[in-house]
Amino acid sequence: MKKYILIALEALTVLSAKAQKLEKPKIDKITGDTMLSTKEQALANPFTLPGHYLAGNIMKGKNYWAMYFHLKDGMDLHYYVLKGDKAIIKFTDGKLLEISAAIDAYASIIPYATPPVTESFLVFDLTNEDITALENGKISVIRISTSQGPFDYDIKDSKAEIFKKQLELITKK
Repeated sequence: MKKYILIALEALTVLSAKAQKLEKPKIDKITGDTMLSTKEQALANPFTLPGHYLAGNIMKGKNYWAMYFHLKDGMDLHYYVLKGDKAIIKFTDGKLLEISAAIDAYASIIPYATPPVTESFLVFDLTNEDITALENGKISVIRISTSQGPFDYDIKDSKAEIFKKQLELITKK
């Protein structure tokens, strides 16, 4: 019995170690700039539909930082987030961080999903002050403003420091 428990613990350790890793750097063929990004990780509601699923990761280019969100909703829902629209990150100490969408993004229906599932991919610009706030804070809620109103995601304690760990990976590189 102890042998099986040890094997299970080792497997969990390996899986969690792989969860926080960098993707292969992408090099722009014209400018030669390198973009680093971390693997996308689930932040909220990873296995339940209908409901809000939120995953995210951090990207760093030559002159920019960005936060990327992947949303899935278990319903036929059409919405958009336009460049300049806001997302608000609330930390456990009550502080708020407001970030702006970098590009226009539109939700789409996943054609093979039954019941319908809406999916979107959102990119938000990060400043140096935003990076510092993410490195020093523990996230409790993420609110994304959309054309259908705000989408709120409660972040569990086990997921609260994912962005902090992703930033550590990128800055070590």
